[in-house]
Amino acid sequence: MVRRIFTLLILYTVLFFIVPAVQSYDFKDGLTEDYFNHWLEQNIIPNYDTSKIEQVHGTQETNIDYSLGSAFDTTNQTVIQSEYEGDFVMMNSPGAFHMPLVRDGIVTGGYTNSGDVSFGKMSIEGMDRDKLRETYGEPLDYIRKQWKRLKVEHEEYDVFDVGNYYAYFFYDIHENYKANGMLIINKDEVIEINELYNHPSQEDNEVMHFNLINASRGEYGYETLERDESADQVAYYHSLDMAENNYFNHDSPDGSTLKDRLINGSVDFRLAGENIATGHTSPIFAHHSLLNSPSHRVNTLNESFDYVGVGIEYDRENVPYYTENYLQK
Repeated sequence: MVRRIFTLLILYTVLFFIVPAVQSYDFKDGLTEDYFNHWLEQNIIPNYDTSKIEQVHGTQETNIDYSLGSAFDTTNQTVIQSEYEGDFVMMNSPGAFHMPLVRDGIVTGGYTNSGDVSFGKMSIEGMDRDKLRETYGEPLDYIRKQWKRLKVEHEEYDVFDVGNYYAYFFYDIHENYKANGMLIINKDEVIEINELYNHPSQEDNEVMHFNLINASRGEYGYETLERDESADQVAYYHSLDMAENNYFNHDSPDGSTLKDRLINGSVDFRLAGENIATGHTSPIFAHHSLLNSPSHRVNTLNESFDYVGVGIEYDRENVPYYTENYLQK
């Protein structure tokens, strides 16, 4: 009897580990190690202790809180594609811009630059780099995308492992590394993606980029900008030109400048400024990078401008090029 029970226990243990190994096997690439490791994390390795995080963020008061894993109805909402498995839902609440990440009707994360919004009780209210590292521990060097490692070590943001989630916190390096943005992602949102760039449509990325600009202007005390269709076209064609001709510069190879492009595009303006970026996986990362660049920050946070045009295009390798044209009319 004892031998039988012992045999059954051994069989159960073997099956417990064999099943994920079999499920992880790809007949083209062989055993997919990351899938097996992910299964171990979900079923064997103890969950991340979030008690300290909950204690710290529990003292904060946020007007809008999303429970991770809760149901979310996207009916009649502005839904845009994301670089992850789920979609972002654009929520322009007064003074509290945020985008829940929703997959199959479930909140799997989200982005915000407002201290009035929290995801899973996590918030940027009153937080800076030192406080966040004290709360969350050592930042990650990389996250996993299937069998690949994506480096995430960066001066302008930290990424923390919070159980089933990756928590990105963006910093304003010009204001003592104050947290000015937060992106929470369920690991399943990225682990199933093999490519570095998993692009949404150009139109959706441009909508997000435009809203990010106004969200930051609002948080820093500046008036929001109106979107100018003519400037959109000029910005887009500059991104397209850079993508097709493999260069990254405010001046085009033919010598034309921003002023030339705006005039040729029949754009009315008295004052203009341009921001460009490339290589960032999404407008979120491009936007925060531009905010930390002194020469680009002066455009984004400039009280003289009242209009903006946004244009995004991808090159043959799917690398995105971002262009922002700021205008005073």
